[in-house]
Amino acid sequence: MKIRFWGVRGSIPTPGPDTVYYGGDTTCIEVRAGKELIIVDAGSGIRRLGLHLLEESRGAPINAHLLITHTHWDHIQGFPFFTPAYIPGNSFRIYGSNNSNKKLKEILAGQMEHEYFPVSLDQMGAKLQYIQISEEQFQIGDVQIETMFMNHPGIALGYRIEHQGSVLVFTADLEPYKHLLSSVEQAYRVNGKKISLEVLGEEKFIALLENKLVTFLEGADLLIFDAAYTYEVYKAGKQKWGHSYPEYAVEVAAKGRVKCLALTHHDPLETDKDVDAKIEHTRKLIQNVGTEIECFGAQVGLEMSI
Repeated sequence: MKIRFWGVRGSIPTPGPDTVYYGGDTTCIEVRAGKELIIVDAGSGIRRLGLHLLEESRGAPINAHLLITHTHWDHIQGFPFFTPAYIPGNSFRIYGSNNSNKKLKEILAGQMEHEYFPVSLDQMGAKLQYIQISEEQFQIGDVQIETMFMNHPGIALGYRIEHQGSVLVFTADLEPYKHLLSSVEQAYRVNGKKISLEVLGEEKFIALLENKLVTFLEGADLLIFDAAYTYEVYKAGKQKWGHSYPEYAVEVAAKGRVKCLALTHHDPLETDKDVDAKIEHTRKLIQNVGTEIECFGAQVGLEMSI
């Protein structure tokens, strides 16, 4: 399985001299697994991915699967600029959560209404199919996909992608379950059964979800994890915003026996030096818990194989 990062920033694109190394584009990840092209999220990074795909294809049809973790702007704002979607003969299957008052197509079309954008979704010439999903397992060719709801406002899906023994997990935007967000409480199931905060009590309810998360990422060759803040920034006023920090990333990665940890969703205020410091801090945390997890910061343009 080959992975390439096209967008690693959270909230809003942040171009400039202080973000050159890690990049300023918002979330987009390219995954190549056998014959399958899988794109995770359509932040601003998908624009340059689209141009790369056009150059690579040399006019041949482009067929891909786009997995949307959730429809906050930094995860879909690049879609109107994804040039391959405008070209007849190309085909894209777009997956997203069914836990919304609006269908996925409506949400993507909404940001392209004439008040916000000059071209409508209906003017895209490629074949676009929309698949509403929940917590489930499904196949893309010989690639196994599993989803899990994350603790984030408005419902976010994490994706576990498995191919020929290699495992990639992207948790999307995630806050520790100890600060449970009421907007997502009704979505949770464990072993296929709905669980209730009211019946179980908060402590047991949260423990079940924490264990479920560890099981979800168990043994991953690469875990791409939301570490938008340092713990100090998180404590100072970011609680209930739906994001995490290195201490939590290391805790769950160690419990899940993850091989490699990539920190992503870098905060717009973080410079390259800030991200460097966060990565160094995370590596020290890993040493302190006595594991051998490899750790790096997600970086636009970085390619790797697992």
